[in-house]
Amino acid sequence: MDLILHNGRIFTMRNESEIYSAVAIKDAKIAALGQNEILDLKTNTTQIIDLKGKDVFPGFNDSHMHLLGLGASLSQVDLSKARSKQDVINTTKQFIKKHNIKKNHWVVGRGWNQDNFDVKEIITADDLDQASSEHYLFLRRACGHVATCNTHLLNTFGFKKEKTLIDGGVYENGVFKENALELVADKMELPTKNDLMMWIKAGAEYVNSLGITSVQSDDFCVFSETLIPDIITSFNELDQNNELSVRVYEQSLLRNKYILQEELDSGYQQNKGSDFFKLGPLKILGDGSLGGRTAWLNKPYSDSPDEVGIHMYEQDDLNEYVAIAHDNNIASAIHCIGDRMLDSALEAISNAKEKTPNTTLRHGIVHCQITSNEQLIRMKELDVMAYVQPIFLDYDAHIVYNRVGKLAETSYSWKTMMDLGLRMSFGSDAPVDSADPLKGIHCAVTRQGLDYTPVDGYLKNQTISVYDAIYNYTVESAYASYDEDRKGMLLPGFLADMVILDGNIFDDILKTEVFMTIVGGNIRFKKV
Repeated sequence: MDLILHNGRIFTMRNESEIYSAVAIKDAKIAALGQNEILDLKTNTTQIIDLKGKDVFPGFNDSHMHLLGLGASLSQVDLSKARSKQDVINTTKQFIKKHNIKKNHWVVGRGWNQDNFDVKEIITADDLDQASSEHYLFLRRACGHVATCNTHLLNTFGFKKEKTLIDGGVYENGVFKENALELVADKMELPTKNDLMMWIKAGAEYVNSLGITSVQSDDFCVFSETLIPDIITSFNELDQNNELSVRVYEQSLLRNKYILQEELDSGYQQNKGSDFFKLGPLKILGDGSLGGRTAWLNKPYSDSPDEVGIHMYEQDDLNEYVAIAHDNNIASAIHCIGDRMLDSALEAISNAKEKTPNTTLRHGIVHCQITSNEQLIRMKELDVMAYVQPIFLDYDAHIVYNRVGKLAETSYSWKTMMDLGLRMSFGSDAPVDSADPLKGIHCAVTRQGLDYTPVDGYLKNQTISVYDAIYNYTVESAYASYDEDRKGMLLPGFLADMVILDGNIFDDILKTEVFMTIVGGNIRFKKV
């Protein structure tokens, strides 16, 4: 044996009561489970780890995040702690000074949220001019669907301050929403392949520290669609050089049917790749975010009666887009936050299934936030999965009633989804929110944010157990990537991907810490 862990609690996740005290690993896979007799399998070269009573679970599998974007964000302006416009201004000025950024260079940041400000107004170009009039400032809101630029950037690249509508987006006074973000991104200097590889590695090492061994990641359009070949090459080279410390299932964001067809002509096949990097479903960005009021709703926002959100595709276009992928044996994972976008997505999936029946494809809804019970029933009837981010409750629980009124009573309904038998996997959408699975599990179990508010919990009837939350972060996420026969459980023949926790997660989730992360039998993180 290569490695034996003993004297702990090994949760297989096959069922809640199946717990062992020891596990043996050989050739990157689990070889045996048992009690003390597992130690009899050791050889002179076997590494032995005494767990000292610690708990072991399958490695967490984040079913929707942005690994490349997360890695890049670690070297950008962090605005997540800003509690005012002035905080954004001061933090950006300090970043420029600390890094000695030269005039007419880009300063990119992320994480501001006007709902956390003392005056709850979106930051504008006029505000950012106080941070710099000599750099190109591009600061994304936490959701990633809205960003603000300063006047120097606007003037240099020919953007007006007046309200300007484009297909699927809008910008005004430096505030760019949805597809309009691409207009700014296209002006930025593209990263090199070395940059891409550095950020992928940084993101992977970071998520390892959180107990994550697999991610389902949307990376292709973090910067520009022209970088798709370089991004694929970067992942493959890191994999071939054994430098990729997390397994990646690429949710392939290809913005229209023409780019999709180009990739199909180049050999795009779902599930094509290796143990550490393979291509997954077509990712479709359908609408925006609840916080930015760009999620597409059937009725106007309760706190902004003139707005219903933004959608990226007309129904006929979305139907054709999904059908092309479906006919090529590729599932669609469609970003839907608003209930009207969910109607549109389900219509497109239903249309594709009716025209070309296929029982093997696992279509899914990414986020699946603002919903009615009828929509969830239709998802079950269509056999459509939900990719859920429980960490979103840390913020959304405080705004959802203001945004959508009574519809909040049937939204974020994870217990209802489970009761209906929907396949539901958990993730984070990092760097939109924290990648920490323990924080997500806390939100799912308590229906509260990280500060334990609302005190009574948001829709307490929708709480789920700690075990079920872990199940959705492991077993269900493995199903979402067609890996249920090799990931998500700790059983003989499965990949030796696991997380060792320090503390009892069943007693106090947020006081539990990741002690060690093992990927393919190799220790990728150990708490100091």
